Amino acid sequence: MAYIAVIPPRRADGELADTYRYLGEVVGRGLAARIIQLFSLRAGSMRRMVRTWEAVMWGGSEPRATRELTAAMVSRVNDCHY
Repeated sequence: MAYIAVIPPRRADGELADTYRYLGEVVGRGLAARIIQLFSLRAGSMRRMVRTWEAVMWGGSEPRATRELTAAMVSRVNDCHY
């Protein structure tokens, strides 16, 4: 299995620490999933990914439960465990 080095929230500083704080505001403290931490070596990319996710999951008029269910089904159809 491949291994990708990441910078966890507790070791982050500068722009990355700001991005982890922003992520905490979006999804809640302590919820920096490993899949998100894969972007930690490029804080700008992580911030853009979190902003896109925020817009998709929390913006618009569809109920959040509907969006979560749609995301889960798309992941299942694509055989994606995330």
